[in-house]
Amino acid sequence: MIENRVGPPVRGEDFYGREAFVELVSEKLKVGHVLLAAPRRFGKTSVMYRLIDAPRWNYRVVHADLQYLSEPAELITHLIEKLAADDRLSKIVKGLSYVPKKLWSFFKGNFEELELLQIRLKLRDRIRPQWQQSGEELFKRVAAAEETIIFFLDEFPMMIDAMAGEEASRKEAKTLLRWLRALRVSPEIKNVRFLIAGSIGIGHVLTELGESSSINDFEQLRLDPFPPKIAAGLIDLLAEAKNLSLSKPTRKRMLNLIGTPVPYFIQIIFSEVAKAYARDGEQVTPKKVDRIYRDHVLGVDCKTYFDHYYGRLRDYYRPHEEKAAKRMLREFAVSGSLRRDACFQFYKEIVGSAADTDEFVRLMTDLENDFYIRFDHDARSYEFSCKLLRDWWLRHYGMETGD
Repeated sequence: MIENRVGPPVRGEDFYGREAFVELVSEKLKVGHVLLAAPRRFGKTSVMYRLIDAPRWNYRVVHADLQYLSEPAELITHLIEKLAADDRLSKIVKGLSYVPKKLWSFFKGNFEELELLQIRLKLRDRIRPQWQQSGEELFKRVAAAEETIIFFLDEFPMMIDAMAGEEASRKEAKTLLRWLRALRVSPEIKNVRFLIAGSIGIGHVLTELGESSSINDFEQLRLDPFPPKIAAGLIDLLAEAKNLSLSKPTRKRMLNLIGTPVPYFIQIIFSEVAKAYARDGEQVTPKKVDRIYRDHVLGVDCKTYFDHYYGRLRDYYRPHEEKAAKRMLREFAVSGSLRRDACFQFYKEIVGSAADTDEFVRLMTDLENDFYIRFDHDARSYEFSCKLLRDWWLRHYGMETGD
């Protein structure tokens, strides 16, 4: 029976509503590389776990979380460790010229985290001076495997962004991107696939580096919010699992309040409804859902669920872009929508004489890709991508006049 898990990836019986998408990703990986595009908390990691847990064809997955890595030598070290931990793939690592048998045995053994950290650092330092040659040796051995090996590089954009943020490693980030592309198109690497994903837009990161062409061999598959029917079915299953009786008007009201049916947002409002029922045992009505939404979902109880939408503007946008984006988002929260020319005027107020039309268009595209806004082609205007996000922004930041 399905469980409501707010935050962590879902697996097994808790995986819901994405089977057709998983099938599509699986089919695309048979013939090429995939860029899994979706904002944070849309279920990318859950999709990757599904491909690991229920493979559609004969492949082996190496799943690597890259969000804390900041150099190529760390990436190669991390991949080696992941390969060594897989009983069927560990022989690939065992034969590498730069991985002494003693180091390999550490990765295969049961050692304390501190000991493993020391081994990682030693291997990284050994790889660092010639990371390209080390990586090529690794992938030539991977390519000699009898089965297709798919590397799931989770938070790949975050790793590249961390490298690009430091002047000393910016050039190395470009080198890594070009090296990986050359690796992928090499005729020698026929049975290797890559799936890259991240909670920040890879397009924004690559444009900043001037390396947009470095992933043009990937097919982009976008993970969208649930269709209405699937969203309604999720609430039904969650309610059944909790023995919570929700009338049709109540379920409809829950979905209307959040707007765009993002699975994570559905899980949040259901969690708050279930907690309210557990506290007082009263029937949950549409009117009561309104109160729960106003006082809890939009209140301080759930603020941490959404704070990253505000903080990531500071973390991943340039200072003038951050200020312009926050100003426009406040206006969207208050007024509902703004025409493109009005948005550009707010942008010019922040940027001043340096305002550039092409940079403005790129900023708005990045905000769309990161799920802040959407563009209404008929009205030629922008608005929040989701009603819940607009309501939350208005509740916490809509009346601010400064940064």
